[in-house]
Formats: sequence, C-alpha cells, structure tokens
Amino acid sequence: MNISAEFSGGNVTLPEGANIFSRKVARSGHISYEGHPYFISKALAGRYIRLVVFADRLIVDASIPLHKEYPLA
Repeated sequence: MNISAEFSGGNVTLPEGANIFSRKVARSGHISYEGHPYFISKALAGRYIRLVVFADRLIVDASIPLHKEYPLA
C-alpha cells in the first residue's frame, strides 16, 4: 500500500513503511547514513537532499532549481 507525502509543493507517493531523512552533502560530494559514506555528487555540495529508506534500499532525492537565460541575438 502507498502513502502520499507533499514536498516542496509537489506530491510524492511513498511505499508504506518508508522512512525519510535529510542530509547535507559534503564538499567532497558524500553523505553519511548509518556510519557508511555514499558518494552523491560534487555538484550538490552544500545542499540538503532527501533520503528515502525502504526495505534494503537507500533512495536519494534531490531537487535542483535552475534558471538560465541566454541572449538570442
């Protein structure tokens, strides 16, 4: 069975029994979960990411707002 949760204005469906955590990505691009290091991305250094732990899986969820503008002429 699924449960719904709302994050940053969007709906996300999570499996029942899933646990949600937040971690800050180190300058090296790593996070730590239960004493184990995991490489995420250096591009996310300094940002907080969401971790979803379900059964034997660690799911990384990151939202990166991006706005770029280029002159067309």
